[in-house]
Amino acid sequence: MKLQIFTEHARAPKFNCGEVSFLVRHILNEEGKEFDNRNVVLVGDDYLVEINRKFLNHDYTTDVISFDLGDDGIIDGEIYISIDRARNQARRYKVSLEMEALRLIVHGILHLSGWDDRTRSQKLRMRKRENVFIQAFYQKRNKG
Repeated sequence: MKLQIFTEHARAPKFNCGEVSFLVRHILNEEGKEFDNRNVVLVGDDYLVEINRKFLNHDYTTDVISFDLGDDGIIDGEIYISIDRARNQARRYKVSLEMEALRLIVHGILHLSGWDDRTRSQKLRMRKRENVFIQAFYQKRNKG
């Protein structure tokens, strides 16, 4: 698997690609998904609104959009994250920008794995799953 993180936002957090790659591999293994390449693109609200309009016909801001570009059941995707939304959400949830952006990466990977969050119950289930992966990530990081 190859993970690339592209930063198109001046105030985006700096991620360790090796750590994030490990997290993404762990999630996809746990979800039983085959995978190939993954791109994470950290952008601003304006960029994400434009993508939302162009590809999804939605005229509003959002925090994350995932596109599965693979075929034959192999995930090869792109995840676009609004750092502006992540910053606002980090303040609201009283977490670091890095933690919120990482949660959005996990959220995007779960979408690529087939998770949906259209209903309240789906959102709650997905948030619980995100939290499991985020907690495991930080526990592993803190152990060294």
